[in-house]
Amino acid sequence: MKNKLFSQLLLISLLIVNVSCDTDDASNSQNIKAYNTSLETWKHLKLISGASYVYEISTTSFSGYKSTTQITVQNDKVVSRTYESYSIYDENNTYLGYENRLITSSYTESSETLGTNTDGASPLTIDELYDTCLSDYLSVDPDTNTITFNVNDFNIISDCYYIPDGCQDDCTFGITITNFKWLD
Repeated sequence: MKNKLFSQLLLISLLIVNVSCDTDDASNSQNIKAYNTSLETWKHLKLISGASYVYEISTTSFSGYKSTTQITVQNDKVVSRTYESYSIYDENNTYLGYENRLITSSYTESSETLGTNTDGASPLTIDELYDTCLSDYLSVDPDTNTITFNVNDFNIISDCYYIPDGCQDDCTFGITITNFKWLD
């Protein structure tokens, strides 16, 4: 009877310790699992749909500054990049909305001029974004950062970023894909 009671207490103690040890490592383990599943889905969808697509990466600042970089990939090769940065507030801090935004910078690059501008997201394929996601963002220390990995409706990467713990404004490091579509 004492052994049974001792065993039950030991089991309960182990469960409590296990629950209390549910650290950020476990959360990042879920991110890695979701990443691997998404990467396999991506490879499968690319076989079915082809290697031509367009996607956008967006950034947002707490101050109203935003940017969008559109990347076009044909046959697994980046062929163009279009960038626009803008503010949804005027110089008097009056809200303008997207339709009336103030464009602060923009460019379009073709395959011949690709990478000549420094602003905007790097001209990468989705395959390269998966690699970057794993090596640069999912690999940071989960004890000092909040790490996020999300997918879109197709189970393709949509968010891969981290935020250092204690950060207040504009300290998201990573990728946010806002639009994706296959090209015919």
